[in-house]
Amino acid sequence: MRYSSNIGSLSPSATLQLSAKAKEMQKAGRDIISLSAGQPDFPTPEPIAEAAVRAISQGKTGYTASTGIPELKEAVSRNYSERRGIDWEPGNVIVSCGAKHSLSILIAAAIDPGDGVLLPRPYWVSYPEMVRAYGGRPMFPEGLLSADSIRRAADSGAVGVLLNYPSNPSGYVPSYGEMGEIAGAIDETGMWVISDDIYEDLSYLDSGVPHVLDARPGLAERTAVVSGVSKTFSMTGWRIGYCLCNREWARLAGMLQAHSTSNPCSISQWAALAALEGRAERERLQMHAAFRERRDLICSLLSSEEYLQFDRPDGAFYVLARIDTGDVLDTAAFCSELLEKEGLAVIPGSAFGAEGYIRISFAACDEDIREGVRRLGRFLHGRYDT
Repeated sequence: MRYSSNIGSLSPSATLQLSAKAKEMQKAGRDIISLSAGQPDFPTPEPIAEAAVRAISQGKTGYTASTGIPELKEAVSRNYSERRGIDWEPGNVIVSCGAKHSLSILIAAAIDPGDGVLLPRPYWVSYPEMVRAYGGRPMFPEGLLSADSIRRAADSGAVGVLLNYPSNPSGYVPSYGEMGEIAGAIDETGMWVISDDIYEDLSYLDSGVPHVLDARPGLAERTAVVSGVSKTFSMTGWRIGYCLCNREWARLAGMLQAHSTSNPCSISQWAALAALEGRAERERLQMHAAFRERRDLICSLLSSEEYLQFDRPDGAFYVLARIDTGDVLDTAAFCSELLEKEGLAVIPGSAFGAEGYIRISFAACDEDIREGVRRLGRFLHGRYDT
C-alpha cells in the first residue's frame, strides 16, 4: 500500500513523545520528575465539572451543530467583542476539539499549496507541521519578529503570519511599541493573521498582553483569534477550543470541521460555557496566583545555575533556558540523557526551532520544581565540570 508522502514527511510531536516516555518510565517504577507538561496540574474547577454532570443528567449527549452549541458561541462572541472591542457575532465563531484543532482548520482554509506562512521563532512545535500538512511552506524570520522581517517574508511569498503571545515555549510578550510595528507591517503587506491566544489569561504583566487587534483594529477582517479553556481553567482533556474570524473564513473552516470531526464533545461544550460565564472565577484567580509564585520560584532557583541563561517569562508556564557551555548542543540527545540518568523530563528546544535551549515547565508543585532543578543542576555539573 502507498501512503501519503506529505503526511509521512511530518515530524512527530516532541512534547507528546517525551511526556509519554516519562510516563512509561514512571509506570515501570522509575522515580521521575516531569517538568515537561504543557498543561496545568490542578483539577478542573468544581463548578465546571458540576455543569458537565448536569448536562449528562439532562440528556445533552447527542450531536450538536458542527461548529458548537449556540449558547457557547454566543458567550465566546460576547466575551471577545468586549475583550478586543470588535463587533463579533456567533456566526464568526467556531467551537472546535481544542485550540490545536482550531488552528489546523483555520490554516487549511487559508492556504493553497506552496503558500508561505511566517512563523516567529521560537514557535510552538505543531505550527510548522500544520502548515506542511496542507501543502504550505513554513517561513522563519531571523531573530525576533520585526516589521522588516514581515515585509521580507511577504516579498518571498508569505500570505499569512501566526502570532502566539504569551509564547509557548518562552513566555515572551512583546512591548506595545513592538506590537504596533508588527501590526503596521502586517497591515501594509496584506497578510492574514492567526493570533494564538491560548495563554492570554496567564500573563504576569500588570499592563496586560499587547494584541495585534488592539494595535490595528482594522485588521479584524484578516485576523483569526484562537483561544480555549484548556490552560486558563485546567481543562486540557475536555478538548474545547474556539476561534473568531470573518464569516467566509469561518464558513470554510467550519465546513472542514463538519467533514472531519463533526461537533466537539457536547458535554465539554456545556462545561466550557460554565467557565466563560464566570462560574469558576475564584478558582481561575487562585490558579493564576499559584503560577505566578511558581514562576518566581523556578526563576530564583535556575538563576543560580551557571550553565543556564534565560529570560524571565512574562506569561504562560514555561522557562526557555539556553545551555551555556560554549559547545554546539544536540538538545534532543541532552534531554534523553537527562531523563535516563536523572529521571527528569524537560523538552528539547530543537522542537521549537531553538536548538541549544530546553523548555522547562513550572506547571508542577513546588516540591517537584525544587527537586527537578536540583536534578538538572547535578546533571549539568556532572556533564560539564572539569
